[in-house]
Amino acid sequence: MGFEYSEMKAFRRQIADLRKASYDIHMKVAKRIALLAIRKVKKMTPVDTGDLRNSWEFSVIKRGNDYIVTIFNPKEYTSFVENGHRIVVAGKTVGWVEGRFMLKLTVDEMERIAPNMWKKEVEKEMRRIFGN
Repeated sequence: MGFEYSEMKAFRRQIADLRKASYDIHMKVAKRIALLAIRKVKKMTPVDTGDLRNSWEFSVIKRGNDYIVTIFNPKEYTSFVENGHRIVVAGKTVGWVEGRFMLKLTVDEMERIAPNMWKKEVEKEMRRIFGN
């Protein structure tokens, strides 16, 4: 029952490689999740002129140990389509337009599938580095 010191040096190098690759791995997965979310929210966005559908954007930032994916649409009327709005005629409310909840439904789905996407990518990278 012994071990070779060279094996420990190799293991230490592998751990260092994993640490260096960690940021790239996580950023790649975060961007993949963001792009998938953009595709899904665009499919659910109603089309009149196409401006709302084509205006979806994302950003990914790292804050501490967290990778934060933000999906947004800069159009002023996005929240009215998302959440619904009242119909006003001559100063009186005459009805309500239901929201489409395209972003909420997309976020719910991403929160459900993102952990598995992260797990698979990290495991793939660990297999690459550690050779299993």
